[in-house]
Amino acid sequence: MYTHYGLSVAKKLGANMVDAFRSAFSVNDDIRQVYYRDKGISHAKAGRYSEAVVMLEQVYDADAFDVEVALHLGIAYVKTGAVDRGTELLERSIADAPDNIKVATVLGLTYVQVQKYDLAVPLLVKVAEANPVNFNVRFRLGVALDNLGRFDEAIDSFKIALGLRPNEGKVHRAIAYSYEQMGSHEEALPHFKKANELDERSAV
Repeated sequence: MYTHYGLSVAKKLGANMVDAFRSAFSVNDDIRQVYYRDKGISHAKAGRYSEAVVMLEQVYDADAFDVEVALHLGIAYVKTGAVDRGTELLERSIADAPDNIKVATVLGLTYVQVQKYDLAVPLLVKVAEANPVNFNVRFRLGVALDNLGRFDEAIDSFKIALGLRPNEGKVHRAIAYSYEQMGSHEEALPHFKKANELDERSAV
């Protein structure tokens, strides 16, 4: 009887120890996941993209989608040369969070980088409306419009960018090229001159 009772107690203790071990392992796993997530996002924000990839690949789960993880892993992929993988993650992110302006910004700029201008324009228009003082968005929107042959709209976007940074030579040059492609040589000339003047000034 005592032997049977002792075995029963031992089994219960063993089961409790297994449950405790599993619980501890689960907690440790959760802590590790949070650590990888936070550290990976911090690496991405600091421009340490290779390190970000290593960390965020540990926590990315396509079934339990985390927009912040996907966004920063997507950025890190693009910055480390895995552009297709990064673009896929960013596209999944915008589908999951269509009103997320940060995701729209990154994906729109990525589309310009990979020359998918028709996909870039609607995203960058949306971002420009939400954040009208973002120079890079206004300039890249102009680049996308120019490449689509929408020169009037491109010039409008470039001029807004110029209002934000009046002494940015590349914007004057972009405006000049858009005017040239429209055959408006007289309008292009002062912008070419201003671009050259700014380039010479920065070279001194």
